[in-house]
This record gives sequence, structure tokens and C-alpha cells, in this order.
Amino acid sequence: MTRLIKNIFITILASTVISCYGQVKKEKQSLQAEKGSEMVKIPVPENGFSNAYLDKDGTIWFSSNGGGIFHYDGKAFKNYTEKNGLSSNQVYSITSDHKNNMWFGTQNGLTKYDRKQFENIPLPYQDTTTGWISTVYPTLSPNAAHSLATDNNNNLWIGTAGGGAYKYDGENFKSYLTEIGKKQEDSLYHNWIPFIRKDKKGNLWFASMTHGGVSQFDGKEFTQFLIKDGLSEDQVRTIYCDKTGKILFGFNGNRNSGLTFYDGNSFKTYSVEDGLCNKRIRAIYEDKNGNLWLGAGMGNLCIFDGQQFFEFNYKGQTFSDILFIFADLEDNIWFGGVNGIWKFDGESVIKMTI
Repeated sequence: MTRLIKNIFITILASTVISCYGQVKKEKQSLQAEKGSEMVKIPVPENGFSNAYLDKDGTIWFSSNGGGIFHYDGKAFKNYTEKNGLSSNQVYSITSDHKNNMWFGTQNGLTKYDRKQFENIPLPYQDTTTGWISTVYPTLSPNAAHSLATDNNNNLWIGTAGGGAYKYDGENFKSYLTEIGKKQEDSLYHNWIPFIRKDKKGNLWFASMTHGGVSQFDGKEFTQFLIKDGLSEDQVRTIYCDKTGKILFGFNGNRNSGLTFYDGNSFKTYSVEDGLCNKRIRAIYEDKNGNLWLGAGMGNLCIFDGQQFFEFNYKGQTFSDILFIFADLEDNIWFGGVNGIWKFDGESVIKMTI
């Protein structure tokens, strides 16, 4: 860890949790945002933000839990909702394809944005109106697109909340990973895939929250990894590929969850006994200095310098419930989630929301 970063981190893992709840604007201002008006800072939607994506041109897209999507061009934000053509204001994931189309995974399937207009593409329909799946919490929906990624053959991959994964070639859907993990009360699997990551070799990695561990796809076949293979837990929430090619896994926080590394041969896990700040890891990012930033559900933003874990603390403020972390083209680190969005320029933390 650089001297600069060390100067702003408090090296006490048991620091006081300070919630940083973004202020929610009233209905009039929310409606103004929905109309696509530009603003310097974005009002935090009622249920916060869910994800973010750095576009090829350096602009940034943010998805939200009920407020649609927000596009930031470096000067102002612009909000798009169902009124603009989104299939749902509940948006989970974002990616772009080789034709420069934007894709948004929503509660009601896919939305494609060609930079001019929105096109809604539902997933192959599965009936959830009867039976066990309609009664559980969190609500599973195989018709919802929770995670997105593109492969090296320009296919779009979609992870659903209870229907496994789909490969979409622009015309047809093909189903995968529907029968892995734990059978539920109705004797079906309902595989929930909250995250998909492509590694440096072009392999795709699929997380399963329904006890399916993680599955690697090399373009021909799937290889599943479970606790018996070295994973610390089989409810996987997020996946990251570091600069050396190692695959990192964050979990839901159950049982022996930790921060697990896979080097292609073996697994290594850091637990709370090793100093890990929180075992409910929702976001992982490696900065230019090799430090790992870890966002936690029901916990604070944490840094791992390869030897020690430190809660990120800026002028006495910690940052909780961070669901996404990334760097822009100028190496500023952005992080956010339920309570808002912040940017760290290496010296100061700037709140980007109101």
C-alpha cells in the first residue's frame, strides 16, 4: 500500500460503523430526473444503486433499485426510466457489446440501447405465479436478468434469478446451468446466478447463490467448483480476475465464507480470523497499486494490501453497503451502493450524490 493511502486509512479493524445515507429527494425532483433532465449530482433513489459500468468512451452508467439507470458524462447525470423505454426501473446489471450497444439486465428481462432508442427483449418465459418460487425471499424470478457478460464470440450471457443462464446470439436463447446446486422445496433447482465474469483467457465464470458454487465455461464445457474442491462456501455472490490472472470469489457470508483466491490449481481463503473485515463480500476491485478494495453487504468498505486488511476511513467517515467498485480512465476509484456514490482521487473522497 502506498504511503498516501496509508495516511488516510485507519488500521483498526473494529472501527465504529458510520452509515452514510444519501439524502432522497422528494417526488417532484425524482420526476424531474425521470424526464431526462441533467444535473450536477444525482439524487439517491429510494432503494439506492445496484451496479455500475465504465463505458468505452469513459462515461459511466449506474443502475438502481427502482430508479432506472443514470448516465454520467463527467459533468452531469442523465436519468432514464420506463418512461424512456426501459423494461423495468429495477436494473441489476450493465454491459456493452462489440457493436457499441448498451445492455441492461432488469426485473423484466433485457433492454438493449443502441445509443438512440431502447428495445426490450424478454427472456424465455417461465411461469412463477404458482408454487414455491413465488413465496420465497428474496423473490426469485427466472424472467429477471441479474447478471450480464459478453464472450469472445460476441454472444451475450445472462444470469437469471432462478432459471440458470442463457446464451443469446442476437436471435436465439440457449439455456445452461439449470440443474446445479441445491434442489429447493418443490424438488427443482431454481439456480440463481448473480454474477458472471470473463477472465484473461476468455473463460466465463458463473456464480451461484443457490448452493451451486462457481462454474467455469471454457467455450466447450462447464467445470463446477464446490466446497469439496476448495471453495470456502457454495453461495457465491461476486467474482473478480486480478492482474496476475487469479480468480477471486466473494460470498454471501454464510458459514465459512471468506475472500477466496484460485490460481488455476488450488484455492486459498482469507477469513475473519485472518483479519478480513467482513465475510459478506459484494464487490472486489484491484487498484493500480495492487491493493484490493472489498465492498461488503451489511459492512464497511475494506482494503487488502496483500498482508493486512484495513477499513477505508476518510476524515472519520466509513462507507457501508458498497455493491460496486471500479476505476475510471483517470484512475479515480468510484464506489457506491444503497447509500450513494463516491469518487476517490487518491487524496479526497467526493460525494457524487445528494
